[in-house]
Amino acid sequence: MLLPGPERRRRAARLRTGAISAVEAVRTALDRAGRVNPKIRAYMVLDQEEALRSAERLDRSPVTERGALFGLPVAVKDNIAVKGLPSSSGSKLLRGYRPPFDATVVRRLQEAGAVILGITNLDEFGMGSATTRSHLGATRNPADPKRIAGGSSGGSAAAVAAGAAFAALGTDTGGSVRQPAAHCGVFGVRPTYGRVSRFGITAYASSFDQVGCLAPDLEDLARVLGAIAGVDPRDATTAARPVPDYRAAADRPAFPHTIAACAEEDLRPLDPASRMAFGRAVRRFRQAGCRILRTALPDTEIAVAAYYLLVSAEASSNLARFEGMRYGRRRVREGPPAATFRETRVTGFGAEVRKRILLGTTVLSRGYRDALYREASRTRRHIRDALFRVLDRAELLLLPVTVSPPRLVAEPDPPRVEYRGDRFTILAALAGLPAISIPAGERSGLPFGIELMGSRWNEAGLFSAAAAFDGTDRRTPA
Repeated sequence: MLLPGPERRRRAARLRTGAISAVEAVRTALDRAGRVNPKIRAYMVLDQEEALRSAERLDRSPVTERGALFGLPVAVKDNIAVKGLPSSSGSKLLRGYRPPFDATVVRRLQEAGAVILGITNLDEFGMGSATTRSHLGATRNPADPKRIAGGSSGGSAAAVAAGAAFAALGTDTGGSVRQPAAHCGVFGVRPTYGRVSRFGITAYASSFDQVGCLAPDLEDLARVLGAIAGVDPRDATTAARPVPDYRAAADRPAFPHTIAACAEEDLRPLDPASRMAFGRAVRRFRQAGCRILRTALPDTEIAVAAYYLLVSAEASSNLARFEGMRYGRRRVREGPPAATFRETRVTGFGAEVRKRILLGTTVLSRGYRDALYREASRTRRHIRDALFRVLDRAELLLLPVTVSPPRLVAEPDPPRVEYRGDRFTILAALAGLPAISIPAGERSGLPFGIELMGSRWNEAGLFSAAAAFDGTDRRTPA
């Protein structure tokens, strides 16, 4: 079910060179989606007719007017608004909602010539690491359908890995693009906070959320990020900085002179197969002439605690509007209005979302705000400053993405284990730094990924280093 990497890359290259038309590319992706989606549930909605009409219009357009993403079939995560298509954020509370507008990233994709294939599955409101907490049900990993695809952008990662999309958009709050990319064996990038507009994204934790991209091919990943990046007057958090040519960076493979790699002590939570796979990646950088600087990470146990306190607090505020009166499906109950409010939220939100809302409300309440929220905010600043110091001494930081292979869908992790599994990906999110997940062979017969983190606005450096490593990885047996 997993479409081999060489075949995924060939299809992307044929579209870029004009060997196939936009209609042929879209039909190829839709046909593949029709075969695999009943088994992996990557898509919540496939917009087949409109996708083909869009592709036909693109093929009739003059060559001189074709954008950088001409004909590229793209999947979009369910918490990103696409005009007229369902956008439920994986929640019963929003089931049936169709936004009357496009998110900025969707509009920019279409202006660049991309074709939206459909909407992909996710953990409800992005709260999860497995894409099992959705009203649609679990998304399964194309590499092994008995296993999770990762989350919360698991639908996007699975669609790309299965060949049912040439690229996809996801959102990354604490690793929700990079972790499923690693589990499914594709590339995934989280840009610097403020590089990409969040207008039209259902907010989970506003100071963490970022739109990211997934693709089987670095060049397509770079092209998609280049198309959606840039200042947006409708999002005050976007930065008015020039957007580099990421495609050119991906075409210039270059290993960094000095790379920081997490210390052996930080690798103890990894299972033996993952530790061996990460060691292979470190050796490839060393053999390429990189100076490896071993560095201890900020205390990951404290980082995980601070992250979940902060995102839960922000989620409590952001999701307060979904109460069935102004937004969301109302579940009426006899009695005072408070009864309807309670019934709507209890039946509309899943257990994990309710838990995080309750945690966040507690964190922000009188008596806990100083002891918890402000202390977590202080910890976030310390972690950011520590990572800045590491990146002052090295060009990039090398980390694992996950601590173990994707688990079986039928064997869910206890919350404490699941949260601790985010220990590496949350660091970039806490600091607002860019990071990219790169396929790095296999461990235990399943995809393994490494993460490169860069200084602010240095996505181009990540693409160059990823291209160099990817070329080495293809020549070196896993």
